[in-house]
Amino acid sequence: MPGWQRAAASVRPVLSQADRIAVHGCLGPQMLCMWQRAAAWRTSVSSAAVEEAVVQGEPRGTWSSVQRMAEPGIGALLWSDNLMFITTKLNYNPPKDDGSTYKIELEGISVMVMREILDYIFSGQIRLNEDTIQDVVQAADLLLLTDLKALCCEFLEGCIAAENCIGIRDFALHYCLHHVHYLATEYLETHFRDVSSTEEFLELSPQKLKEVISLEKLNVGNERYVFEAVIRWIAHDTEVRKAHMKDVMSALWVSGLDSSYLREQMLNEPLVREIVKECSNIPLSQPQQGEAMLASFKPRGYSECIVTVGGEERVSRKPTAAMRCMCPLYDPNRQLWIELAPLSMPRINHGVLSAEGFLFVFGGQDENKQTLSSGEKYDPDANMWTALPPMNEARHNFGIVEIDGTLYILGGEDGDKELISMECYDIYSKTWTKQPDLTMVRKIGCYAAMKKKIYAMGGGSYGKLFESVECYDPRTQQWTAICPLKERRFGAVACGVAMELYVFGGVRSREDIQVNEMVTCKSEFYHDEFKRWIYLNDQNLCIPASSSFVYGAVPIGASIYVIGDLDTGTNYDYVREFKRSTGTWHHTKPLLPSDLRRTGCAALRIANCKLFRLQLQQGLFRIRVHSP
Repeated sequence: MPGWQRAAASVRPVLSQADRIAVHGCLGPQMLCMWQRAAAWRTSVSSAAVEEAVVQGEPRGTWSSVQRMAEPGIGALLWSDNLMFITTKLNYNPPKDDGSTYKIELEGISVMVMREILDYIFSGQIRLNEDTIQDVVQAADLLLLTDLKALCCEFLEGCIAAENCIGIRDFALHYCLHHVHYLATEYLETHFRDVSSTEEFLELSPQKLKEVISLEKLNVGNERYVFEAVIRWIAHDTEVRKAHMKDVMSALWVSGLDSSYLREQMLNEPLVREIVKECSNIPLSQPQQGEAMLASFKPRGYSECIVTVGGEERVSRKPTAAMRCMCPLYDPNRQLWIELAPLSMPRINHGVLSAEGFLFVFGGQDENKQTLSSGEKYDPDANMWTALPPMNEARHNFGIVEIDGTLYILGGEDGDKELISMECYDIYSKTWTKQPDLTMVRKIGCYAAMKKKIYAMGGGSYGKLFESVECYDPRTQQWTAICPLKERRFGAVACGVAMELYVFGGVRSREDIQVNEMVTCKSEFYHDEFKRWIYLNDQNLCIPASSSFVYGAVPIGASIYVIGDLDTGTNYDYVREFKRSTGTWHHTKPLLPSDLRRTGCAALRIANCKLFRLQLQQGLFRIRVHSP
C-alpha cells in the first residue's frame, strides 16, 4: 500500500470521543435526520430500486446536485425539500470552563469522499481502495458512521503485509481502530525479518524503531537478525542516524548476541566496528556460564499455548482457581504444564476466551454453587488478573465467542431458569450492550464464531436434545437457521477456523429405547462453501462411551487440540491433536493433570521470555552447562 508510512506520520488531529459527539451535534438535527431518512429509505427499497435510482454514482431524484461553491472548502447539497450545507472545514467552538470558547479547525471531507459516503448511505455499498481508504476512515470517524468504519477496518485487515504493516499499525492507533492495530502488531511480531527489509522500516524514526525492537514477541529465533536490522536502518542514512546510534542500541537484547558473531561482523563491516566501539553494552567477551548465563538469558519470540483455567478438583469436586498452560508446538520432550497466576476466585461452568492478546473469564459458579456475573482479564505479559465490569445477568454453562475485539455471551443458566438472552462486551470501551435474544433455549449447547458470524449448535431443553444450528449476524442482528447437525447432542464443544466449523464430543441417549445409556457423539465438520455437515473420523479420539467428556477445542496453527477426559479404551488421555490437513488424530506428550477436571480452555500467545522464567522458577526447564 503506497505511502502508508508517510500518511501515518502526517495524519490530521483526531478528536476525543466527547469532541466527536459535540462536532456531530454541530452538524445539527437536519444532518441526523438525513442519515436516518437515508437509512430508512435504503432498507425499505429493493436493491434493484437502488440501482435504478443511482446513475453514475449519484442518487437520481434524491440529491439535486453536488457542486463546489465559490468559497473554498464548502460543498452544497440540495435535499429535495430542504437546503443543507456540509462544510469540509468545520469550525468547532467548545466552551471553556470560564464560559469563553476556543476555536478548533478540522480539515474536513473532500467532495469526492463525500460523494462516496452518500452513495454508501443510499445503496449500502462503497468502493474502497488503497488510495481512498485513509480519507474514508477519517470521514467515517468524524461523522460517527460506525458501520462504515467497520467496513474500512475489514478492508484494512486484508491489506496488511510486510510492506505496509508498520504504517497501517500507526494509522490504526491514530484513529482508534483497535482490532486493526492488534492484527498489524501481531503480523509485525510474526514476520519481523520480512518487515525489517522494507522501506517503511528503514524510514522509521529513532523512537519508533526503539519501540519495535523492544517488542518481546519478535519471532526472530536469534537476536542477530534484530541487530542486522538496526545496522541496515543506520546505514540507510548514516550521517544523520549516527547521533541516535547509542540510544537505539540500548533497546537491543544484547545478551542474545554471540560474541564470536560480533567479532566476525567487526572484521567485515566498518559500521559494526564503530557501533561496537560506541556502545559499551555490546558484549565481546566470552559468554557467561552457569547461573549467570541463566539470569541474563532472554529469548525472543512467542509460543501459542493451550491454557486451562478453573474447573474442579477431581476428588473433592471443589471449584478451583488454578491456571496452567502447555505449548504443544515445543519439542515433544518439553511439553510440560506450567503454572500461571490463579484466578482471584474459584470458578466452574464459567466462560473462557482469548481475545486481542488477553484471556477473559466470565460467570460460572463459585464454591457455594452461587451463579456469578463477575469477570476477570489475564495479561500474559504481567502474569496477573484484573477485575472487569460484571455481566448484566449472572449465568453459568453459557456460550462465549469473540468477533473483532467484541465478546458475545449467549444463553446459559442463572440457577433458577435457562436463559436465552445475549449480551456483548467491548474490550476497549469496557462496556456491556444487550443483544437480540436467542430464538430458543439451548441448555449446554455449543457456540463458535466463523467469518464474523456467530453459530449456536445443539443443546437441549426439558429432556429434548437438538441438532438444529442457527447463525447470528451482528451487522443485521438477525438469526437464521442453517443445515442441522447429523447428530443431536448437548455438552459438545465447537470452534471456527477460517471458513470451517468443528463440533467435538457431546452426548446423546442411545437409539435403542430399551437401554437407558448415554453415548459420546461423533465429531462433525461444516464448510461455509459446501453448506453441510460431514462426520470426522473419531477412531483415535475416544471410544463412543459416556465415560468421555470434552472440555474444549483449541485451534493452534494447522491443528485443533481437543481437551478433556478422553477414554481411549485402554487409558485416559487429556489432549488429542486433530490435524486439519489430513483429518487424523494424534497423541500428544503432556501428562494428564489428574487433579483437575471440567476446566475452561483457550489458546493464548505468550512471550517465550515469560515462559522461560516461569519454567526456571518451577524447576521444569534446566540448561546443562558443560565444563570446559
